[in-house]
Amino acid sequence: MKFVPILFFVLLSNTLWGQDNHLLYNQTHNPQSLMLNPGAAYEKTDFHIGVPILSNVYASVGNTVLNVDNLFNTRDFNTNVAASLDRISAKDFVAFNQRIDLINFGWKSNSRYYTAGVYQESDAVLNFPKDLLQLAYYGNAGQNRSYDIGQINFRGNLQTVFHFGINQQVNDDLHIGVRSKLYTSSVNIKSVRNTGRFISSVNQQGFLLNQSISDLNLNIQSTGLQSIDQLTPGNILIGSNYGLGFDFGMSYFFNERLEFTGSILDLGFIRFTKDTSQDIYEGSFDYGGLVIQFPNFGSEEDLIDYYQDLLDDIETNLLGETTSRSYTYVQPTKINLGLSYNFGKEARPCTCSLKSGGKRSGNQTLSLHAFSMVSAGNLFYSLNGIYQRSFWKVLYAKVSLGIDQFNRPNFGGGLALDVWKFNLFLNVDRLNHFNNIYNAEALAFQFGLNLKL
Repeated sequence: MKFVPILFFVLLSNTLWGQDNHLLYNQTHNPQSLMLNPGAAYEKTDFHIGVPILSNVYASVGNTVLNVDNLFNTRDFNTNVAASLDRISAKDFVAFNQRIDLINFGWKSNSRYYTAGVYQESDAVLNFPKDLLQLAYYGNAGQNRSYDIGQINFRGNLQTVFHFGINQQVNDDLHIGVRSKLYTSSVNIKSVRNTGRFISSVNQQGFLLNQSISDLNLNIQSTGLQSIDQLTPGNILIGSNYGLGFDFGMSYFFNERLEFTGSILDLGFIRFTKDTSQDIYEGSFDYGGLVIQFPNFGSEEDLIDYYQDLLDDIETNLLGETTSRSYTYVQPTKINLGLSYNFGKEARPCTCSLKSGGKRSGNQTLSLHAFSMVSAGNLFYSLNGIYQRSFWKVLYAKVSLGIDQFNRPNFGGGLALDVWKFNLFLNVDRLNHFNNIYNAEALAFQFGLNLKL
């Protein structure tokens, strides 16, 4: 079926729960917020531990242009496919991110709060190769055009991260933090900065199709794909390739109402050395059609294998090489910035100022949060206005309105509950699409359960 490539991309981006955590960012009553800013002014407990596997579960998926309704509506399906192909560009992409905390804990020591833990994460970014999708759908019969092979652009990684962090209260106004990370991975794939064009043209007589590939430089690097059917939970958890990374963060109170926060996450890399594969194709090739030749049977010539000759010609002109060279995967670095203003009355007489070490006053907060990340050459960004209110220092409600790379207004909401020693939270993004998820380009959710002592 010629529409399968298009259908695959659209269904991928709408059937997975699909890197922005603005609803959790700076929730200082929640120890998980330290994962987004190791320098946050966390309302320190003596100790916290997350419920294994349930302390922080996050998933998001989105694409910048298509949704299920673009294909499946009252109009003719083939018309919808053609319209979708016209709508997309090579700059549009599908993105997926998933994360589960396997264990997370922290403890207070004097003016410092230490954290440690392990989480599993997978993420992928895939650009829509518009030219190649059109080639797959329409074919190139009778076409006089050039197709950009360089639109092939993707990266994906499955990793486990071991981390240790320190949150330091410098004074009443300033908190700083740093976290070190050990990355381990057994599965990775990337192909970026490719070049090349496939050109088809009809000759002057209008019946012979000339085809050529020019300036091809296609490089696909992968790890673990050759033996992916042999993966076990053990070697997913502890991969055969390792890397290092760091997070940095800070929080500064201008006064008891106004606070500035910022963090840089995942400044790091993984060096892939085991079970790797690099497939490189480069060169140029011109094909003007098969020239039929009849063998001289009197001289006992064999039938000519035209297609084998064609394959030999392609292999001669388009050099292909497969090696097991090592390569480096640079982590997508994330930047968070926040500015918040606290106001309103205290929910109840508060004696936590010395314990928290901060100047936060009031039970309501208005804030701005900005996020950016570059992955596979694509810019991820968001800017959100957020309102939060606490009730009796037990119930926390949060709503947000913003814009991001998925090009639509985004409404989000979150609830958190501190009951006895437990902190339970739930954040859901893109609430404006939940009445009809078939119209959604992106969805995200997050929840967790932590014990605070």
